[in-house]
Amino acid sequence: MDKSPAVPIMNSFDDLPLGPEAVASLAAEGIEVPTPFQAAAIPVIARGNDLLGRAGPGSGTLVAYGAPLLDRLECGAGSPVCLVICTGARQATDLARSFARLCEASGARAAALAPSWNLPERADFLFVPADRFGALYDGTVAVATVGAVVLHDGDGVLRGVRTDRMETFLRGLPRECQRIFCGLPFGPDLRSLARRFTRHAVTIPPGAGAARRDGGSTGKARAPRTATDSRSGPQRGLHFVVVEGDRAEAVLELAASLLEDPGTVRHVLLHTASADQAADLGDFLAMHGYHSGPPGDETVPVWLSSGEDEAAAAVLDAMDGAESVATVSCSVPGGAPSARRRHLGAGPAWALIAVRELGHLREVAAGAGLRLKRVRPVRPQRVSARLDELADRLHAVLSGPETAPYYLLVESLLDRFTAAEVAAASLLLLDREAAAKKTPPKEGVPEPWSRLFVSAGQHDEIGPRELLGAITSESGIAGNRVGRIDVRERHSLVEVRESAASKVIAALNGTTLGGRALRVDYDRPRDRRRGKGGPKGPPRKPGRRPS
Repeated sequence: MDKSPAVPIMNSFDDLPLGPEAVASLAAEGIEVPTPFQAAAIPVIARGNDLLGRAGPGSGTLVAYGAPLLDRLECGAGSPVCLVICTGARQATDLARSFARLCEASGARAAALAPSWNLPERADFLFVPADRFGALYDGTVAVATVGAVVLHDGDGVLRGVRTDRMETFLRGLPRECQRIFCGLPFGPDLRSLARRFTRHAVTIPPGAGAARRDGGSTGKARAPRTATDSRSGPQRGLHFVVVEGDRAEAVLELAASLLEDPGTVRHVLLHTASADQAADLGDFLAMHGYHSGPPGDETVPVWLSSGEDEAAAAVLDAMDGAESVATVSCSVPGGAPSARRRHLGAGPAWALIAVRELGHLREVAAGAGLRLKRVRPVRPQRVSARLDELADRLHAVLSGPETAPYYLLVESLLDRFTAAEVAAASLLLLDREAAAKKTPPKEGVPEPWSRLFVSAGQHDEIGPRELLGAITSESGIAGNRVGRIDVRERHSLVEVRESAASKVIAALNGTTLGGRALRVDYDRPRDRRRGKGGPKGPPRKPGRRPS
């Protein structure tokens, strides 16, 4: 059975089982306060236990497994001690570059099994894209010294690696090799794989109930803020914008729009992930005339909080007119406690996120009692009814959770093609499918005929005219789609266009003509000659055309 510990509250990485070098490396990158997922996962991984992490981008997964593994594993063997399986070369490269900065103090080396990396197979921490998974069992990468394997964005990895190959690889690892599975959503295929190839795995986070008990409280009573919690009243709205380009540009645009009406918003409080990000944003905003300062400075329109959510929340609690302060998370909050401290005030609440962080934001908002409201860019001027309908369908799909696996697919395609090329190819496929359903037969190439058997003939006083009338009236097809009608003693043979044959069969079967219930099917002359009681099996095309 999976173990699910309660998520502890940590204010510093010093409180976690990490060595001083790892803590110093994190601090050098501006990472000083662990997210709830990091606080729960680091002790588990540091003990060498297997982990099932229901977490995605925005929750700090790379640091959660990378920092304790950097402390625990012996590096310098000339072959990987940790393998991180990724969805594609882009993700593998981005993760390897980020993790390489944390490796500088320890002397370990991180690399991606992708172009522009020198001898990546000799790195201590190797990030392997799904399309290069074969290198793990064809001798390219030595796995004898591997002490930990991580599936980063596990659902996306399983879409790029055949299940039998992944199972063979996991089965061949040393018994003491640590296994870490991360993903959001954590799909059924990933859960099944994790259950079969982990031992006494710990599941994080534990669940909604424990997350609510955590609450992020530090002992201070905040009646005004908890009044909007999902347990005690209507949920507070959190507007969010998906950022695809420069995040600083998005922050500037949002801050400018919020400050347009001084009677509604007098200050914008920007919550950043680190002091470095706060300093960079302050310089960028000042260049455009928006000067910034610490929370509570009435002389500037923009306030900056470098991850010190408690201090900024205390300022808002103490001031009059807090409803005129808009709070903006410049990156997705690390957990529900952080989101509550940032956005349960009286003023407008906003968040700027990357599309890959949307799943994590939904988890955070649910735990914090916030109701998400997506704000999209202004739609282009309407061109035609068809394009307008397509835009409505795209907007409806983009707002649902089902897009997450397709985003991982697109992310792997972006390793080889531009975003514009992927979008153009997707629209072309949709347009081809729609056109194929509506395209009539080409001129000059007549549609083939199918010959049908009808269980009525001259004996029943039935003629061609009666059969033609029954076919057109019952099935609704035009008379020119009916060909030759051959009425015989006990049955009739009727030729109709191939695309209308099944419709005629369904319409006439069981109807009464000349006092007789009709039985209609594709003609099978051989079956009749053998006395098998009528036609059966797939349709047969006649060899000659009707006269």
